[in-house]
Amino acid sequence: MINHIVVGTVLAMAALLTSAGQNNALACTKTAGCVMDVFHDDYAMKRDGRMEEAIKAGRANVEAFRALQAAEKAYYARRR
Repeated sequence: MINHIVVGTVLAMAALLTSAGQNNALACTKTAGCVMDVFHDDYAMKRDGRMEEAIKAGRANVEAFRALQAAEKAYYARRR
C-alpha cells in the first residue's frame, strides 16, 4: 500500500516537473524589448475606440455577473 502511494507521488511529481516548462507564452525576441510595442498598441486602442469598447464590455460583464449573483441569492432565499 505504501509502495503504491510512493510510486504515485513520484509519478505525479515527475509529470508536474516535466509540464512546468511547457508554457505556450509569447516571447519577445527584439533586442530592445517589446515595451514600445505595448505603448503603441495602447495608444492605438485609445485612438481608434477599441479601449472604450473593451471597458464598456467589461462593465457590462460585471453588471451581468452581479445580476446573476442577486438572482441566485433570491432563488436560494425563496427555497428556505
